Amino acid sequence: MRFQWLKDYQCLDEQILYLKWNLNKSRLELDRWVNGDLANVRLEKNSRSSSLEESIEKIEQEIKRLEEQKGELLSIVRSFKGLDNDIVRLKYIDGYSLEEVAEETDYSASYIRQRHAEIRKTIQFLDDYELNYNSRKQREDEIEYYNIERIESNQISLF
Repeated sequence: MRFQWLKDYQCLDEQILYLKWNLNKSRLELDRWVNGDLANVRLEKNSRSSSLEESIEKIEQEIKRLEEQKGELLSIVRSFKGLDNDIVRLKYIDGYSLEEVAEETDYSASYIRQRHAEIRKTIQFLDDYELNYNSRKQREDEIEYYNIERIESNQISLF
């Protein structure tokens, strides 16, 4: 998929936002059980509420992991310098049209379209690289799996 890494950035942002909302909601619920109106209510061993602290920890870990991924993707955007960085950030992260990017950066729309065409070539290179990398990785994994299966079947036949 073209520009998948930019789409992934937007998706990560949405996931992080949802998880932060969920984390806040879980913390408020835990506070009710510890200090609030539910403090004297007995919890069932397998109830959702009995594992709130564990759930909060998992959510925090997931937010941290997603923010690291988001940071990695943002570093790709930051690898573009000057105006190119502004164009990529405004167009693909903030969702501006090229005309809006031109207004925001005080350049003509035709110049922004020209720069954007050059940037797209670079982005396409990154997409092709990622696609080829993933394809190579999948082939390597298949070869490794095949080799393990072959070795295991040879070991079984020796006994």
